[in-house]
Amino acid sequence: MSAGGFGYVVGDHGPDKVAAGGAVAFAASLGDRLVDAQKHIAHCPACSLLARPFACTGLIETPLSARGEEWLVERLPTEIESVGGFLLRKAIGDYGYDGARARDLRAAGRLAATGAFERHYGPFFRRFVVSSDQIVEELLCAGDISPAHALAVLMHLQALDVDGVVPTRMEDGDKLGALVSSPSERKTRCRFNIAASDGDDATVTALKGLLAALYAGFILDTDVFVLDSEERAQPGDTP
Repeated sequence: MSAGGFGYVVGDHGPDKVAAGGAVAFAASLGDRLVDAQKHIAHCPACSLLARPFACTGLIETPLSARGEEWLVERLPTEIESVGGFLLRKAIGDYGYDGARARDLRAAGRLAATGAFERHYGPFFRRFVVSSDQIVEELLCAGDISPAHALAVLMHLQALDVDGVVPTRMEDGDKLGALVSSPSERKTRCRFNIAASDGDDATVTALKGLLAALYAGFILDTDVFVLDSEERAQPGDTP
């Protein structure tokens, strides 16, 4: 993974990843060797699911564009009193996403916009504000993303249809809980609903690729490894 970006890879235990010594090692080696795209997609669980060669791994180059941050905020739930809004508040509270790590990225020139984009919920005196700093921190600065966490991200970015629609009602939480406890049902009941667009800039295209990888991780019940190529520390990986 080249310097200056955030790489990701689905830890799906496909044969190419096993042969390379793990998902992270496989992703890191792609620039140094040839891998037959058609053979890879035929045997890679994530690429087969997403129907695109090497969809299991990618790079989000920095600096992230202002449009990329704006796009993330635009995808947040319209209403905070929804199942997506609940999961958004829970993720921010449980994991302490205050945006500090994204602000460090901005100070280092790795986010192009001069400030964060925001979405405001509720009346003035009880306002709940979510910033693109917090969403960038959740996606890129929190390390490995588990299947349950991937579901929460997909829900509060409205990227997942369940039984044909994006769940919005609070009572839909029971439906999502059933999917968490029954991985075998996920593939038939869930669909990733974000498509590529000719009008996307490079950051939006890359963010869509990451969200597709999170969808694959959720369906396949495996972690997605997210790595900052400018950090020397190597996270744990499994073959």
